[in-house]
Amino acid sequence: MRSQRPVFAAASAVLTVLVLVSLSFAELANHKPCLCRPEITPMHGTARTTYVASVRYSDPDGDAPAKVEVYVDDIPYPMRRVSGRAADGIYRARLTLPPGEHRYYFYAEDSRGLSERFPRYGAKPGPYVGTNRLYNRLPILTEGGVHFSEGTDASVYTFTVHYRDPDGTKPKAVRVIIDGIIHDMTLHAGEPADGIYMFQTRLPARPHRYHFVGIDDCGACATHPRHGFLRGPEVTSGANRPPVLGFEKVDPPTGGPGLVYTYYVEYHDPDSDAPSLPLIYINNTPHRMKPLCGKPGATTYVYRTKCCLGSGHKYYFYFEDGRGGTCRYPAVGSFHGPVVTR
Repeated sequence: MRSQRPVFAAASAVLTVLVLVSLSFAELANHKPCLCRPEITPMHGTARTTYVASVRYSDPDGDAPAKVEVYVDDIPYPMRRVSGRAADGIYRARLTLPPGEHRYYFYAEDSRGLSERFPRYGAKPGPYVGTNRLYNRLPILTEGGVHFSEGTDASVYTFTVHYRDPDGTKPKAVRVIIDGIIHDMTLHAGEPADGIYMFQTRLPARPHRYHFVGIDDCGACATHPRHGFLRGPEVTSGANRPPVLGFEKVDPPTGGPGLVYTYYVEYHDPDSDAPSLPLIYINNTPHRMKPLCGKPGATTYVYRTKCCLGSGHKYYFYFEDGRGGTCRYPAVGSFHGPVVTR
């Protein structure tokens, strides 16, 4: 039993040494610094603008930095402390940059060799530097197309495209050019600077082609597709149905020769065709009527005129839909009115 005491003593001594060594290493452990509130201002300017890079350097071990830098297009610019302590302060650099679209990141290293980077990978976009005026980025057009890709000349086709402006400004125009004809599009969903634009129309029977154009507030233009055009829709002739007229009247039905009399008729077309020829024949003389309210294919038409004395005024309506469909109302004979007396 006596021979075991030196063994226990030796083991105790080794354990004590290990604990002391561990404590020593713990005291020497180093932690990497932190980069807080990194930014460059302004993000838009000209070649004459002074750009300021700013970041807060903070080291949990109280180590002063060996370097704090901002990299613009992979070129390092040293930063100097403007407030706070070396181990916990604000560092800045004043920059002049050439025209163009730049990219940047921040890098710091403490006095014991540990480093930090923002962002951890890659670089942030900006600043955007113009020559004599603010740098303008081109708008972006994507997801352009038509619904449906095929149909008849009675169908309504919907063209849509996604417009996005990296500078966040409202466009001057978003357009679709169909067979060389320019059509302005309207915002359908989203924001003006980042939204879906739409245009609806009917098309004649034949193959079509189209492309989109976006123009930003500075006049910069982007197209989709970038080159050429998109094909479609394939439009075929559909069976045409003639229009229908009804619910006519003259107001007032009676009156004097100095009054203005208004003739009304309601036009309906099963194919949503707007009339190409809307006529009223008053005492066998044709007059062109004008739309009062409604939409193409379902509209109230009017004609206003003065009438001479008499009770023998008569009238009828004749409309054409532009696709071969016609309608006379009434089909035979005429309506009578107004009765004009003194």
